[in-house]
Amino acid sequence: MAAAEQWLRGLTSLFFPNVCLNCQVATARSTDLLCVSCEARLPPSESWQQPENDVTDRLAGRLPIVYGAGAYTFREGTVCQQLIHALKYHHRPDVGRQLGRRFGEVLRQVPALGDVTGLVPVPIHRRRRHARGYNQAEAIAEGLGEVLAKPVYAAALRRRSFRGSQTKRGKLERLENVQDSFAVGRGDFRDGHLVLVDDVLTTGATLDFCGNVLLEHHPGVRISVLVLAVAER
Repeated sequence: MAAAEQWLRGLTSLFFPNVCLNCQVATARSTDLLCVSCEARLPPSESWQQPENDVTDRLAGRLPIVYGAGAYTFREGTVCQQLIHALKYHHRPDVGRQLGRRFGEVLRQVPALGDVTGLVPVPIHRRRRHARGYNQAEAIAEGLGEVLAKPVYAAALRRRSFRGSQTKRGKLERLENVQDSFAVGRGDFRDGHLVLVDDVLTTGATLDFCGNVLLEHHPGVRISVLVLAVAER
């Protein structure tokens, strides 16, 4: 599927040059998400090098994790926001896969991830998936898995209720929105090491509930968390 999308975009670029997802200027290559100038305005986070960071701090006391990190910091009006919006709202799962591969390249240096069993994307409800055509967290996980040589267990969790987007909700509303929304799916992961993957970490409520569902149903499982971006406090 990813190869077919890449081929199609390459063919399309012969007639419609690829443009930067942030400023709409033509890019040097058909595979580039950003122009050189906007790429320079997307500094990666260094959280993957720090045992304690924004990911581990927001989940502390709620979800015991082996390792946690985010690739970028999400701020309003930034290049990062434009990429996330393209991934979620403009039918660009390739953005998730490409950024997942980038993140995976640096994560290959992390010893804590050496024994990972597989990657588990945070699920979306079937109605949302039908409307969007894909799960953005799964696209990110596919990119990560390609580089880290780890399988993606897209059915390990399922979302059993649909209560709308989290985007405009406050902290308490986010908690109420995701409570009891997730259930265990298929697979036996006892004594394994699973990595939960999501697009943006804000309050941590979604990852908290997803991770604890896995801990409850798979004896001895350990959890790590990787996100594409961490929302600035």
